[in-house]
Amino acid sequence: MRRSWIFIFGVLLVLTVVCSERAFGAEDEILAKVGNEVITRIDFEARRDRLPPAAREELKDFEKRKLILDTMINGRLFVVEAENRGLNEKPYVKAGLRVLRDDYITQEFVRAYLGKKAEVSEEEVQNHYNTDPEIREREFLRISQIVVEKEGEAKEILERLKKGEPFKKLAQERSIDPAGQFLGGQLEWFEKGKGEKEIEDAVASLEQGGISGITKAKGGYYILKLDGRRIDPKPPYQKIRSELIKKLAVKKIAEAVDREIEDLKKKITIETFYEKLGTENK
Repeated sequence: MRRSWIFIFGVLLVLTVVCSERAFGAEDEILAKVGNEVITRIDFEARRDRLPPAAREELKDFEKRKLILDTMINGRLFVVEAENRGLNEKPYVKAGLRVLRDDYITQEFVRAYLGKKAEVSEEEVQNHYNTDPEIREREFLRISQIVVEKEGEAKEILERLKKGEPFKKLAQERSIDPAGQFLGGQLEWFEKGKGEKEIEDAVASLEQGGISGITKAKGGYYILKLDGRRIDPKPPYQKIRSELIKKLAVKKIAEAVDREIEDLKKKITIETFYEKLGTENK
């Protein structure tokens, strides 16, 4: 999809654009030397920033920081030896490094030059909360069902239910649905409006514990019992405010990236050879 890659940057940018830019401090301070190579503080902090939040929190401990530096030293040893053997000149290695370079610089470009366009005002968040149709009160249903292949069989079962036989017992005995055999026909809660229309229509007017007539749906004959109906209220604004800020920030970044790409295409010449994608070089 056209925008799928944009959201990769959007998710990462929420952690930096919405907050403040990171400060590296004395970035040229040397923390280690490996042959002619050096590892500076900015190298260390760049590695630190790639860790998940929980791991970064652990770096308050000196031994954990030392472990990270030792790991970087070990990695640099391999890099030095690999370069001594000419591995860095291999075409596929250079290509892999270009991929990493492109991704990282693109992310940093978006953060540095388009980041401010991801700022979200309180008014925008409140307006989204008030107008987004997905942020609403929701009704959920829980039903049990007996499913059979023939209408005549369904009629027989319905008569037995009317005479007082337990729904669960008949579901276990007669239903061809796995839920009937193992759970007495009971299904999980589902949101009203997202289930099968025929099923929802059949239980729409039932009171809790009520049993429907026979409903034909999905190639079978259904008898349904309404086990429960509940209303989940619209979530409070403060509970989902931070989630909405992130959502709106990602949306703004995606729109800003789209506009920037269109502007850059007017300035930078692009040549494509799509026909060459038809063959794969081994």
